[in-house]
Amino acid sequence: MFEKVNIIIPAIELDDELLNCLKEISKIDYSNFFVTIVLDRNVKSKLTIFKYKINKMVVGKINMSKKRNLAAKKFKSKYIAFIDSDAYPNKNWLKKGIKYLKQKKGDVVGGPGLPFPNQNYSEKICYLSKRSYFVSGYLSFRKYKSKKRICDWLESCNLIMEKKFFLKYGGMDDKRYTGEDKEFFERAKIKNPDLKVFYSPDLFIHHRERRYFGFLLQRSCFGMDFLNLIKFNSGIKGFQPILPIFIFVSLLIILISKILLTIKALVLLICFIIINLLIISETKKYIKSFKTLFLTIITIYLANISFALGSIISLLGLKKLLVNRVYSYSRWRNKI
Repeated sequence: MFEKVNIIIPAIELDDELLNCLKEISKIDYSNFFVTIVLDRNVKSKLTIFKYKINKMVVGKINMSKKRNLAAKKFKSKYIAFIDSDAYPNKNWLKKGIKYLKQKKGDVVGGPGLPFPNQNYSEKICYLSKRSYFVSGYLSFRKYKSKKRICDWLESCNLIMEKKFFLKYGGMDDKRYTGEDKEFFERAKIKNPDLKVFYSPDLFIHHRERRYFGFLLQRSCFGMDFLNLIKFNSGIKGFQPILPIFIFVSLLIILISKILLTIKALVLLICFIIINLLIISETKKYIKSFKTLFLTIITIYLANISFALGSIISLLGLKKLLVNRVYSYSRWRNKI
C-alpha cells in the first residue's frame, strides 16, 4: 500500500525552475502523493495542470524553514518529503525512500544532490569543487553516489520522513536563514540519542548548481555560520569549519611578521606545495581533464577564502546584517 506523502517545496515564486521541478515530479513512480508549494508571492503565471494535486500557499517573505513548517502542519499525510525548487528527484525517490523508512533503516532518509545533466561549464566547476573534501569536508559523500551509511545529518533539499517525527521535534528553526537542517538534527539527537539518519545513493536528486559568483557568495554565508557548524563531539573532523579562517589568519600573520623575507618565502612555498599536492591527489580521482582540474583547484582556493571572509564577518558581529541579503543574492541566477 502506498501511504500518502506531502512533497514540500519552498520557493519565492512560480518561476521556470519550480515548473521544471513540478514537471519532473510527475514522473515519480509512486501513486499516492501531493505537492505543496510555499511561495513569497503570487504571480500571473498559470500553474500547469499535472496528474497529481498541488496545494499552493502564499505566505510572504519568510525563511524556507518556516515555509516547510507551515506546509507540514497544514496538510494531512503520513510522510513528508522536502526538496528545493531548483532541484528534481529521480523516479524511484519516494518509492525507495518510504521503503527504507518502513524497514527502519533510519528515522530520516535522503541521498546525494547531483548536478543537472545539462549544466554549463562554470556550474560543473562549482560542483566538482563542492565534491572535494577540501570544500565539503567529511560531508563530501553527499555530492555523489557514495555507499549507503548512517550519518550525522542530511541537507533539507533532500529529506523524507514521517510527518509526526518532524513535528515531534518541533520542525525547523524558523529564525534561521542557513544551517536549519543541521540544527534540526542536532536538536532531535539531544532528545533522542538513538536517532538514525540514513543516506542512500539511490535517493539522489538533481540539484542545479549556482553560478560561479553565486557559489562563492554561498560559501561566504556558510562561513558566517561557522561557529554553529563546529561539532565538539565528532573529534577532529568536527573542527573542520575553523580550518579556512585558521589557515587564512596564519598566512596573514606570516606575511606581516618580521621573519626574514627568504625564510618567509620558503615557508609559504612549502605550505603551497603541500596543500596543492593534497588537493591534486584527491581531485584527480574524479577529474581527468587538466583544464578542469586546474580551474577546480583555483575554485577550491576561492571557496575557502570566501568561507574565511564569511567567518571574519561573523566574528566582527556583522552576520545578522549581511547573511540574509548575501544568501538571497547568491541564488539570483539572472544576475550572477
